[in-house]
Amino acid sequence: MIKNNDRISPYQLAMILIMTIIGVSVFNIVHVVAKFGGNNGWIIIAILGIAHIFVALLLVSLNCRFPGKTFPEYIQEIIGVIPGKLLVLIICGYVTFNLSYEVREFTEVAKMFLLPRTPTEVIMFALILVCVYVVRGGVESVARLVEITFPILFIPFFLLMIPGFPNLELTNLLPIGSEIGAGFSKMIPHAPHAFRGMEYILFYIGFMEKPQKAYKPVAWGLIFITGFYTLVSIIGLSAFGVKSATKAIWPLLQYIRNISVPGLFIERLDGIVLSLWVITVFTTIITGFFIVTYSLSKILNTKEQKQYALPWMIVIYYLALQPASLAELYKWGDWVFKYVSSIFMYIVPIVALLIALIRKMGAKKDEDF
Repeated sequence: MIKNNDRISPYQLAMILIMTIIGVSVFNIVHVVAKFGGNNGWIIIAILGIAHIFVALLLVSLNCRFPGKTFPEYIQEIIGVIPGKLLVLIICGYVTFNLSYEVREFTEVAKMFLLPRTPTEVIMFALILVCVYVVRGGVESVARLVEITFPILFIPFFLLMIPGFPNLELTNLLPIGSEIGAGFSKMIPHAPHAFRGMEYILFYIGFMEKPQKAYKPVAWGLIFITGFYTLVSIIGLSAFGVKSATKAIWPLLQYIRNISVPGLFIERLDGIVLSLWVITVFTTIITGFFIVTYSLSKILNTKEQKQYALPWMIVIYYLALQPASLAELYKWGDWVFKYVSSIFMYIVPIVALLIALIRKMGAKKDEDF
C-alpha cells in the first residue's frame, strides 16, 4: 500500500506523462514522420495521438479498479504472485533499456552539437548520477521536479521557434490527403516509439489519492503531446520538405540552427535549445528510473526503493555503452520499440483489464468519473 506522504496530484500526473514521453526523441520525430508518412505525416501523427488517448483511458480504468495500489501490487492479485513478480521484473528490464537508450541518444546529440570534446562516458555518468539523487527522494521528489521544469522548458522553446516561422514553406505540405492510407499503414508500427512512456502511468496513478481523477489529466496530457508532435512535424516538413527531412537525422535541431535573428547577441540558438532539452531528458530518465527502483522494492518485498538506485545506475550505464554507434543504437531501438513496447503499452494492460473484469476484481465503478 501507498504511504500517506507518497502522493501526487492530478496536475503532477499530467506533467509526468508529458515530460516522460517528450524526450530527446522529439528531435528525430520529423525524420520518422517524413520517412514513413510523407507530406501527410503531420496528419497521421495527430490521428495516432488521438488513438493513444483512448488507449491511455483504458490504462486509467485498470488502475481505478485497484485504488491505493500500483501496478506491481495489483498485477500479483490478477495473475498470481509468482507470475506477477516475474512480469514486473521483465518490465523493469524493458524500462531499463528505455533509460539506457535515452541516455545514449542524448549523449550523441550533445556531443555533436554542444560538447564535441567531452568523452561519452563522462556525459552519461554525470547525467545518470544526478538522476540517482532525485530518484532516492521518492515519488514526491520526482513529481515536484517534473512540475517545476515543465514551464522552464516549453515556454522558452516555443519562443525560440517563432523567429523561423516566416521562412516556412507551407506548400511543402501539399497535396493534403494524398496516399494517406499507405502512409498510415507504414507509421503504425512506429507509433509505440513516439508515445513510449505512456505505460508509465500504470505505476504513477496508484500514488494518487483518488485514481478516478486521473482521466482528465491523462487525456489533457496526451492532447498536449499530440499537439506538440503535430506542430513540430508541420514546422519540420514545411522548412525542409519530405526529401530533406528524411535525409536529416535531427531535422528540428537543423531548423533551429538555421534561424537568424538580426541584432540577437546569441549566435547558436541550437545550443540554447539543447541546454533546455537537458531538462526533459533528465525528467524522462528519472520517471522511468523511479519505476524500476520502486518495482524492485515490490519484487523483493522491501519498504524502501532508494537503496536500489545507485546499484541500478551501473546497469543503465553499462547498457548505454553497448551500441558501437548511433546507427546501431537506432537499429536496436527500432526493433525494441516496434515490438516489445507494443506488448507493454497495449497487450499487457488490456489483457490485465479483461482478466480483472472477467474475475470481477477490484472496484465495480469509477464513482468520481
